[in-house]
Amino acid sequence: MLQRPSFLSGALRLVAVGLGGAAVAVFVQHGMAERPNAVAPEPAANADDAAVAEPPSAQTALAQAPQRPWALQAGGWYIRVDGAEVALPSVEQLTASQPRASLALSISPFDRVIAHHAKAEGFDWRLIAALIFEESRFDPSSRSDKGAYGLMQVRPIAAEAVGAERFKAPDDNVKTGVRYFRQLDEMFRSVQGRDRLCLVLAAYNMGPGHVRDAQTLARRFGYSPDRWEDAMDLMLPLLEEPHIYGNLPNGFAKGRDTVAYVERILKRYQRYKAETVASPLDGDALSSSQGSAANG
Repeated sequence: MLQRPSFLSGALRLVAVGLGGAAVAVFVQHGMAERPNAVAPEPAANADDAAVAEPPSAQTALAQAPQRPWALQAGGWYIRVDGAEVALPSVEQLTASQPRASLALSISPFDRVIAHHAKAEGFDWRLIAALIFEESRFDPSSRSDKGAYGLMQVRPIAAEAVGAERFKAPDDNVKTGVRYFRQLDEMFRSVQGRDRLCLVLAAYNMGPGHVRDAQTLARRFGYSPDRWEDAMDLMLPLLEEPHIYGNLPNGFAKGRDTVAYVERILKRYQRYKAETVASPLDGDALSSSQGSAANG
């Protein structure tokens, strides 16, 4: 009776392995491994017997085959076996020690750092990611001619404002930048929802003093200082006019650039929200009392 071939006998195996949340195809090619206690077939008694003898079984062929090792390589693991059968681990065993990704879609290499510090301050991590893209394109070594540094382009004056002594390493930079963003959020706590978010973003870009100057202009010209659309977005460009900024405490500012900056971040933030599903790391864009309106 022919015996069934062993699990790893002389075949090309294809194993689908899920590592790090992705499907990886691993090909295992091996030769005939030596099997213990294998018995070679006895020679036929005569020519007639040889003519009718059954072909050698798979078991017999396995024992007669040259001894060659087989190897398995998957991710960072490399297994080499000489002359023995080893059961391949199951998918569950291969992935048991792998942490499950809590983010549905990777936005940047710093998603987990961003999510950690955003959650600590009560912000939606995707909002902070959109802000970081605009500031540095996720380049931790980015530096401006004004001394702004890192992913969130933190300036020494901003770091000092939140009591941060270190702000250049990515983790320190995001932590400091988010804490400063929270401080700005508190400055405009009287403003509601999306308008508040716009003012905070504008203040992060040009400084809160210039935003206050624009609010002064809004009151002077009959606009609401707490409204962004058709109000503050019209006042900020006036900070570029010499006959206007010359009479304001904080002087000139690139108001038009700041308006465009805010709109780009809001659009990217909405895109990030559309591309990612809800996760435990998600939070409101603003503080818990105002976040729902701002996210809308």
